[in-house]
Amino acid sequence: MTWRHPSITARLTAGLGVVALVVFSTAGWLLQRALESELVDADRMKLAGKVSVVLHFIDEANRSGDRAALFHHLDDLRIGHDGLHVWLFDEAGAAIYGASSANGTTVPPRPAHGARADVTETALPSASLWPAGRLRVAIESGPRDELLRSHLATLVLICALGVGSTVLLSWVAIGRCLRPVSQLSAEASDITPSSMGRRLTVPPEGAELTGLVRAFNQALDRLEDAYAQLQAFNANVAHELRTPLASLVTGTQVTLSSPRSREDLREVLMSNLEELQLLNALVNDMLFLSRADRGDRAEGLEDVALGSEADKAIRYCDALLQEAGVAAERSGDATAVCNPPLVLRALVNLLTNAIRHSRAGDTIQVLIEPDHGLVALSVLNPGIEIPAPVRAQMFDRFYRADSSRSRGQAGHGLGLAIVAAVARMHGGTVFVERFGQANRVGLTLPAGDTPSSVDPVEGVAVVGTAPAMPPPNSTARPARSL
Repeated sequence: MTWRHPSITARLTAGLGVVALVVFSTAGWLLQRALESELVDADRMKLAGKVSVVLHFIDEANRSGDRAALFHHLDDLRIGHDGLHVWLFDEAGAAIYGASSANGTTVPPRPAHGARADVTETALPSASLWPAGRLRVAIESGPRDELLRSHLATLVLICALGVGSTVLLSWVAIGRCLRPVSQLSAEASDITPSSMGRRLTVPPEGAELTGLVRAFNQALDRLEDAYAQLQAFNANVAHELRTPLASLVTGTQVTLSSPRSREDLREVLMSNLEELQLLNALVNDMLFLSRADRGDRAEGLEDVALGSEADKAIRYCDALLQEAGVAAERSGDATAVCNPPLVLRALVNLLTNAIRHSRAGDTIQVLIEPDHGLVALSVLNPGIEIPAPVRAQMFDRFYRADSSRSRGQAGHGLGLAIVAAVARMHGGTVFVERFGQANRVGLTLPAGDTPSSVDPVEGVAVVGTAPAMPPPNSTARPARSL
């Protein structure tokens, strides 16, 4: 944890501390204002009572005419009431009773220097000894102010203790509540490539972290699957490259071990060129699949008559069909928004796969059917039902249903993976199903009158270059690059 990046515990504790500070401060301010209001009201009532007493003394003096008795009563009133001051002014504003008068009082009635006071002033009764005179009474607010200051200091102390206690208890409580997070973090830190099978402990049902832990474990499952696929892919690539490279190296060494005629050297070079072309096709296929896995989309989309493309694919595979003794025909037609070379490559791969798994005399059908805004493009070939485990993996790279087949018989195992990549690049999907006594394998494409319903992956360039297809001939070897 750093000051720039505090922990969740520190942030939550700080947040609760701020909340506690606001709450305690607001409560203290309200209490202080309420006490001040009560004390001010009490002093005002006290001041009003003193005014009534003074007016009573003046009324008695008016009846008796004894001014000295009035001053004596006023002196007695101030004695024992610290902070109480009384002034009498005549009609000219001169002080009759007070600090500037010559009445011989011994207690100065004016407030101390700098002292605050509550003051009230009223006119004397018209029938008094001073008909136009005025009465002024003041009570110093020092005691009240001192009580308020003491009360404020107490509130500040309580507020500080409350905020401090809140922060401390919050730190402890939040730390205990987040202890499962720390435990999960420690478990996650222990997961390494050598222990990919480990998973985080799922908290009890209803816990806030249950959903997060399950999502994390699911992400680990996907990561483990991807890691396993990557390892299998690396092993398959090494295996596929090792055989032709070993053949090239061995053939070249044998050729160089003894003198050869020009015809012999030409035959060796032609054989090496054929192997190199196969390797080049394999690398191109792998690069194509890599771009498709990144989410690249097909470009150069146009309305394409799929019937015409299907006829092209059948003609392209004519040599393979004749060699296998298999016929092929098209059924249906529709317009799709697609990249013609990519779709043609997918069709050729589907046909090649069907030819490889058909018996002599069988008829392969290329079906084109509209399907709710999409077009289903598939190849139907008679045969036994494809087992469920094979259906689940047949579109994976380098997958071969019969591992005993040689490279020449089964190819590199990328043909159907390319079909799936072409479908994804057009926003479609691949499918395999049992159709009567035949197996149906194909892909879906957006129909010509509706755009693709699948959005492209954000931040990925759009490409549409299909891996080059080998030239058709009467042998089975070029089919290995499909």
